[in-house]
Amino acid sequence: MSDVISYDGTRLALTTWGPRDAPIVVLVHGLGLSTDSWGQVPDLLAADHRVVAYDLRGHGQSGDARNGDYSMETQAKDLEAVLNEVVPEGSAAVVVGNSLGGGVIVARAHHCGNDLVAGAVFAGSGGSGVTFPGFPARNLPAPAQAALRLGWMKALKAGALIGKRIRALEPLADHLVRRMAFAPKDPQEAVARVRENFLSSRPQALARTTLASVSHDGTRMAPDLNVPTLVIHGSADPEVSDDELKELMAALPDAELMSLPGEGHMLALTRPELLAGQVTRWVQHTRATGRGPAR
Repeated sequence: MSDVISYDGTRLALTTWGPRDAPIVVLVHGLGLSTDSWGQVPDLLAADHRVVAYDLRGHGQSGDARNGDYSMETQAKDLEAVLNEVVPEGSAAVVVGNSLGGGVIVARAHHCGNDLVAGAVFAGSGGSGVTFPGFPARNLPAPAQAALRLGWMKALKAGALIGKRIRALEPLADHLVRRMAFAPKDPQEAVARVRENFLSSRPQALARTTLASVSHDGTRMAPDLNVPTLVIHGSADPEVSDDELKELMAALPDAELMSLPGEGHMLALTRPELLAGQVTRWVQHTRATGRGPAR
């Protein structure tokens, strides 16, 4: 494991697999998770790829935000810092996002452009295209907006703290995690891994990142991601609705949809061989279409 320092001094923990001169794949995990949530996927890719995974700020082994900022623009700049660190001059990477990770990828395209990226894969992600109705209440006066955000912040932080206290009630915690991220048939060990990731998250970072994600419309930014994009979607994904998926596919300039009947949200844990195979295919596809060298 190594570190990258982002633009504001926040430390991001990086883990790498595979030969240095192989095509580069960068993995971006979801809310409340960590590099661990990719399961076997990095190892499956490592024989023929240089795989890089990092923990989002405030998650896993990464440091808390130095300035308290967990906004999606800041998350985009973190991904930019990682790409600048791991992609050699004249090369480009395929970036893979799960859940919120897809939102980070489109936010990076919007705020920083598409340099250093040859293609993208969304694995159980709608690009964070859903916001709460009326949120963040842009038509309200500024003091009311600030009060609303503070109220949401306190509620989310309290929820995270309560979640830690029900850690001993594993059946209840697993039921909630399964409802949020898995199909009914998915294995219990995958559910337990996500539960442990989520309940190990720091409440402040989890609450602030949640607040940022629900006030972020990734679908609006998706047209800026003008690289070949593969969207892998499970029909039983409880987090990405059909309407959100349709909006995302319509907004992306160059996208292919792969539908998986009966699959859920955490494809890296439930279908690692399939996901690794599709990422490999997409690396080859981006090189064949001449978007940019992925080596």
